[in-house]
Amino acid sequence: MNVILIGYRGSGKTTIGKKLANQLWKDFVDVDHEICKRFDNSSIADIWQTHGEPRYREVEVEVTRELIHRTNQVIALGGGTLMQPGAREAVEQAADAKRIYLYADPTVLHRRIEADAQTAATRPALTAQGGGLDEVKAVLNDRDPVYRAVADVVFNVTDITPDEAVRLLVTKHL
Repeated sequence: MNVILIGYRGSGKTTIGKKLANQLWKDFVDVDHEICKRFDNSSIADIWQTHGEPRYREVEVEVTRELIHRTNQVIALGGGTLMQPGAREAVEQAADAKRIYLYADPTVLHRRIEADAQTAATRPALTAQGGGLDEVKAVLNDRDPVYRAVADVVFNVTDITPDEAVRLLVTKHL
């Protein structure tokens, strides 16, 4: 069985995903990381700058489709992956998978994003607002209904540590 982690940037998909994979004896794969590998390990910001967001999104759909067909993994989707129809369809139709939306309050997401020194250097702003809490709220407002529609489980990570999240996921949802 695959565990597919859904959520906004800063929700803990990678941090929780690595710990969860270790706990479950599964491989961990990060869609964003796999995309970057296809562009000679460029950052997402560099890929968007050089090749454009549409090309990035095309590769995102390809990578997602490929990963879904492997087994025994914890897959961390990119925050925008499910907004791409081909990727969303692949995740929705994934056999033997548990789809978990790691939800966090927008203010907490913003705080986590701001605390991550690599985010500004490696990830592009998602709106003309150029980042910040208003951007998080606006983008999450669009994505949250999609995340919820695809998820088998909505798991609130607003006020818990990654270790506590893993413990609760393993004991209550997997």
